[in-house]
Amino acid sequence: MQMQREQGIAFPPHLISLERIRELADIEETVDRSIRIGALTDLETCRTHSLIKRKCPVLGKAAGTIASPAVRNRGTLGGNILYGVGDAIPILLALDARLSWFCEGGIQSEPLAGFVDRKEAPEEGAILTDIIIPSPVKGRCFFHKVGRREAFIPSVVTVAMYVEVTGSNTVKMIRMAVGGGVNTPMRLKECEEMVSGKQLTDGFMSGLASRIKKESALIGDVFASADYRRTVAANLLVRELQSVL
Repeated sequence: MQMQREQGIAFPPHLISLERIRELADIEETVDRSIRIGALTDLETCRTHSLIKRKCPVLGKAAGTIASPAVRNRGTLGGNILYGVGDAIPILLALDARLSWFCEGGIQSEPLAGFVDRKEAPEEGAILTDIIIPSPVKGRCFFHKVGRREAFIPSVVTVAMYVEVTGSNTVKMIRMAVGGGVNTPMRLKECEEMVSGKQLTDGFMSGLASRIKKESALIGDVFASADYRRTVAANLLVRELQSVL
């Protein structure tokens, strides 16, 4: 809401604080070994929590790249998601995270990708309560944020990937996501379909880079051109995919 206010969007006339609902700020392992993160969990806790460090360290790494320490101590994972272009969204998409909402008719659950595509809550007045990360994570996770300086900055490009590769260098499972700046983060589903089940070769990687640039469709602004963003995203994802071979 602070970010929106700085952009000239007026606060609503009434605000209701949920901060005393302790369960909305919990992190726990569920019976099916998934990780449940309350939507009001601050980003610094996501960065340092022992369960996340042990079972999903890439999420802690991503949280550590968002804003300044002061902001991470106040800003929440749920807020970063609901902002719509938050830097945590790409890694959560790559991890196939799900959202739980408190709605008039009860709790609703959906993939994060559904919210990102829709750009709004499932119904008016719905409250985001939990982020669920399936576990155990069997493959390799990757996250990288590119900005105009080393830290405390909005992203120019943010990329994330989850991949499982067989012994014959064949991709068993892959999820790729991109975002950055004013771009709404997205899964690269066409690229994932192109890669899934394929054996990775140099020629194949070259074609994949071109497909990533096309599907990502990242737009430019005064800080970075569209072509720069798309090229950087493609280079980062292809380089990481090559590194798992």
